[in-house]
Amino acid sequence: MESPRGSFAVFLVRRLISGVLLLVAVATATFVLISLAPGDTAQVFAGQAGADPEYLELIRERLQLDRPLPYQVGSYLESVAQGDLGFSLIQGRPVRDAIFSRLPASLLLAGAALVLSAFLGITFGVIAAARRGGALDASISVFSLVAYSLPVFWLGQLLVALFAVRLRWLPAGGMRSADDPGGIVDLVRHLVLPATTFSLLLAALLVRVTRTATAEALGEDYVTTARAKGASERRVLLSHALPNALRPVVTVLTGYLGIILTGAVLVETVFVWPGLGRLLYDSVLSRDTPMLAGLLLFSATLVLLANLLADVIYRVLDPKTRFR
Repeated sequence: MESPRGSFAVFLVRRLISGVLLLVAVATATFVLISLAPGDTAQVFAGQAGADPEYLELIRERLQLDRPLPYQVGSYLESVAQGDLGFSLIQGRPVRDAIFSRLPASLLLAGAALVLSAFLGITFGVIAAARRGGALDASISVFSLVAYSLPVFWLGQLLVALFAVRLRWLPAGGMRSADDPGGIVDLVRHLVLPATTFSLLLAALLVRVTRTATAEALGEDYVTTARAKGASERRVLLSHALPNALRPVVTVLTGYLGIILTGAVLVETVFVWPGLGRLLYDSVLSRDTPMLAGLLLFSATLVLLANLLADVIYRVLDPKTRFR
């Protein structure tokens, strides 16, 4: 019989190998699609219509746009394998440096959104499960459904119009104020609206997942046994049902980690948040091919790592599930 440590090693190696192959496919497909998109990349970099043909030819030679597409793809994959994601002429620096300079802002926004969504989702999900079938359960279910259906960009603009324009309680965008660039309070005030907007979608999903998992746990035999021993309903809910109901919740949270870090394009655009999402938006507008390819590859890597983390955590929390 294979030991748990050996099973985990085999599971990890298999997932890493499949992940590397998938990243190669993602990098190849991304580069090909961007290269085949309509428009002249050299003309975009030149920054003006009717640029000097010799200057355009120089740009094409510098970016290897004059080479056949298979050669460009092979050259790009070779550079990626060496840790070189290319150089962005628009940003004026290596793609890797540009990504890591924006990563802290995205980590801050994603961390705040995850904490807020976990608190709201688990709290209201447990309340709905404890009052299942009642008016409170129905109200929470309707609210979560509406929150899950709201477009992020519309919700963000609505919050800006209310709290920034009308009430003037919070800043409309950015990460820091010009007159107080280093204050923690100022940073938190700028973080409130984008984090709230970003967290509502995930919180609505967590409400439904937590409610379903907690309601199922409350019907298990060990809960019936705890009640028969005289445990209070509060103790039964928090000490017996909730710990077992958190398995799918943790899986959802970790699974969304990679998407949250790099998928905040709409939120960061609405609130002018200087993170990876905003960088991706600017790169699309400027047709910054190296930056686009690097960001999409970095995003795919984060999603794969987040999914691997979710699988590991789920198997650790559920002893019945083995590493295969």
